[in-house]
Amino acid sequence: MKSFVSTENNQSFARHLRQALPYFEEFQGQILVFHLGVFPAPEEGSRIIEDLVLLNRAGLQIILVHGPGEPSIFSNSPSESHFNEIRRSIASANWELQTRIHSISQKVQTFSAHLIKAVPSEIHPEERRLPKGRVSGILLDPLHEALNSNKLIIIPSFGIGEKGRLWLLDSWETSIEVASAAHAKKLVHLGTQNQAHFSRLPSNEMNTSAMRLWLEQEKMPEEAGRVWQGLLNACERGVERCHDLDSGVDGSLLQEILTPGGIGLMVTNSDYRKIRSARMSDLQRISELLGESSTEKTVVYRSREYLGQHVDDFHVFCIDEEITGCVEFHTSRDSPAALIGSLTVSASHRNQGIGRELVEAVIQEAQKREFRNLFALTMSQSSIFVQCGFEEVEPEELPDWKLKDFDYPESRVFRFKINRS
Repeated sequence: MKSFVSTENNQSFARHLRQALPYFEEFQGQILVFHLGVFPAPEEGSRIIEDLVLLNRAGLQIILVHGPGEPSIFSNSPSESHFNEIRRSIASANWELQTRIHSISQKVQTFSAHLIKAVPSEIHPEERRLPKGRVSGILLDPLHEALNSNKLIIIPSFGIGEKGRLWLLDSWETSIEVASAAHAKKLVHLGTQNQAHFSRLPSNEMNTSAMRLWLEQEKMPEEAGRVWQGLLNACERGVERCHDLDSGVDGSLLQEILTPGGIGLMVTNSDYRKIRSARMSDLQRISELLGESSTEKTVVYRSREYLGQHVDDFHVFCIDEEITGCVEFHTSRDSPAALIGSLTVSASHRNQGIGRELVEAVIQEAQKREFRNLFALTMSQSSIFVQCGFEEVEPEELPDWKLKDFDYPESRVFRFKINRS
């Protein structure tokens, strides 16, 4: 018997799916490296592995790096017999991961091999008998060959040294090395131990400069500090985006990867939030934004025909791949004045400074192009233009080319005088 789902739920599902599609397109063929800081237990309701399988089936290239199934095994006193115990634990975790992946989808092919070359690390006095190593190289050819075959790569925290000697590696440091060498798009740490420290962060989205400064000023617990320093290091070595996620929250991985809001910490070396010129492919989204605001009577309605003719005048604000705001920068040949219009931000992203950033971007462009005055028209009661240095003036102050077709008496007019150095 077919079950019925409410229209509201259907609309919510469709909205989330549309929101995710640009991310699938962006990450198609890109390498994503995941570090299992805590081995996910199915009996505890963790679905991280199911989500990784879903991403792999959607065409994303997945590399999974793991250590022993039980990290507390490292707390035992180091010895050769202890090393054998750790080795068995890592091998068991590797086998369990592959078995679990195949139980989720028999169409997913896994690939696990010794792809890490290692040399001895510094031997601490208390660890003389524990053969710890550090990564000295990655066997990239077999790695890329497996990725190009859409296999889900599983890398245990072992390294092979001279004469085939096996070295025990730190799984987090190994993840960083793999992500850097493979030119991964993302590096994601999946754990639960750092969730209590998320509230200390000034923002859940930080660039490398802000993250470096914050880590220098804050005294973090050793493990959390080590993970977050690793995110920073990976970004500085070329990984575009690095994340720390609470793997205990169901859906956290998909929310972080496939939505603009995210749920954990993200460190990025790129312009995650950016303003760019509009493209023809943006017209549908711009039309939706302006339609929403025109219904609220804060901007003038613009037809698709108008948008198509004036697309070069629009700038859009993007959070990752999602357009969350737009503004129009209108000019006229030989006029010393320019005009801001169609300033709008999606309802779910308001009060985050996006409107102000759009206005400031247009001010900078007007200064660069040596305009003398920048006018703004709005039907909103917001004080954003005053906050950006505009003053409210009478409509008669508008340039002639705009005044002649000014037929919106409910609009307020603001002017920004540009200082020419």
